[in-house]
Amino acid sequence: MQILSMGEYSGEIIQQIKTESVIITNTVYSNKKNNPNWHSHENLHICLVFQGGKVDTKHTTKYAKKSGSIFFYHSDEEHRWITTQPISKSINIEISEDFLKQYNYTEFQIKEAIEKGFYTKSLILKMQQEMLINEKESYLSIQSLLLELVSKSEKSSNNNPPKWIDHLHQLLRDNWEAEMPLSEMAQTLKIHPVTISKNFRKYFGCTLGEYRRKLKIEKSIELIKTSNESLSQIAFHCGFADQSHFIRNFKLNTGFLPKDFRKY
Repeated sequence: MQILSMGEYSGEIIQQIKTESVIITNTVYSNKKNNPNWHSHENLHICLVFQGGKVDTKHTTKYAKKSGSIFFYHSDEEHRWITTQPISKSINIEISEDFLKQYNYTEFQIKEAIEKGFYTKSLILKMQQEMLINEKESYLSIQSLLLELVSKSEKSSNNNPPKWIDHLHQLLRDNWEAEMPLSEMAQTLKIHPVTISKNFRKYFGCTLGEYRRKLKIEKSIELIKTSNESLSQIAFHCGFADQSHFIRNFKLNTGFLPKDFRKY
């Protein structure tokens, strides 16, 4: 039986991004580019089938799955994929042993969180979206979303925001231009990174990466109205890859094109 190394899959890898000890992969399976043989992976991985369908065969028992199905595999767990349609697509999240040790998780705890989580599919798709965007904020957003994904949901009777939320809000605003890792935020606030990740979307209404982009747009709004810098200079000053990247994010967050907002 073949054991696949981290980041390897039996289908064709279309796109891949690595953050910390995790690899996220867009994979396409077809009749021509799919290995149906038995195999395992050296790390646990989570698979969301978002197009087409597959048959997962384990221990001679077949399980037919449709689009939107989620599979969880422990490290070294024997399985194989057989495509039932000409093309199937999935996003795979592979989590290494280093990640488990760093955040004190077991594979069984993550499996339970995936199976019982209310927002498992939407969180995985948000991670895929960040992978496609693939900018500086994407890595921070993926890390936060992943910790939210693998953390068991807990119901709280107290809807009042904890005190650290205000401190985090100010910390992010004061350091809008800095590439502050999640671990540094947690250390500054004296809380665990998982605590930030599990609660961020609840209290901020968006992902950590999306909020960082909004802060950069806020700064650009100020510069557009108060400075004589060109839009390309403002885009650079606010940390955007190029002017088109800046324009796209500005329109998404404000509804205006930067040049139109300057005239407004």
